[in-house]
Amino acid sequence: MCNEKISILVTNILVIEIFCWTVNNRLSEFLKIKSHVMSTTTEFVINRTTLSDQIYDYLRGEILTGRFAPGMRLDLGELVGRLKVSKMPVKEAIGRLAAEGLLDVQAQRGTYISRVDPRELAETFEVRRALEMLAGELAAANVKKADLERLRNLIAEMEKSTDVSRHLELNFEFHTLIVELSDNRKLVETYHRLRVPIQVAGIHYRSETWQERITQEQKEHSAIVRALEQKDAEAVSRAISAHIKRGSTSLLEDVERSVTQIR
Repeated sequence: MCNEKISILVTNILVIEIFCWTVNNRLSEFLKIKSHVMSTTTEFVINRTTLSDQIYDYLRGEILTGRFAPGMRLDLGELVGRLKVSKMPVKEAIGRLAAEGLLDVQAQRGTYISRVDPRELAETFEVRRALEMLAGELAAANVKKADLERLRNLIAEMEKSTDVSRHLELNFEFHTLIVELSDNRKLVETYHRLRVPIQVAGIHYRSETWQERITQEQKEHSAIVRALEQKDAEAVSRAISAHIKRGSTSLLEDVERSVTQIR
């Protein structure tokens, strides 16, 4: 009798162990499936966002390098076919570029590369000059030896550059470094928004004689760096103001001349 009870007890224990083992295995499988589903869903969202960003970067690059000219019509259907994507990420990218002022979306007419308006450009330069003067004053307290060296290297690279797009890229890098040295996030953010129309104007409307102005431009850049090295905030502000006034006058003359010719 005793042996029979022991046998039943052992059998029950085995049944319980098998049941627990089965539950644990199924729970483990369920968690793996759940993790896989969540991982797959997350990846899908990330890929979709990345696709829109890539199209945005591509279109922005085509505009800022001059391959898409002001006034040119952007064909949504052609873009979708050429890039082999759906309309949604293209529309998202176009919306962002329109918000930046790079694209002009006209209802019932289409999407066009924005033209540069001389008055708007002049007003942009005025705001940019005020911002950079303040940035220069703040940068004078923060600038380090390595920063000065980088600024001088950029001046040297600009002197060698014969391509207008590359020259503008280096020029903006020079000014952006000074603005970032202000260590003021709002100032930096606002400056980057103002950069776009000036860069577009510089690429599309700069006269063929732009290289003749480089000598004067580099003298002004060197004066800014010297003032920064001396940590003279007022001298930095004055040098930046004079430089942007002269540069804006030259570019505005080029833009107005081009606009007059188009008319």
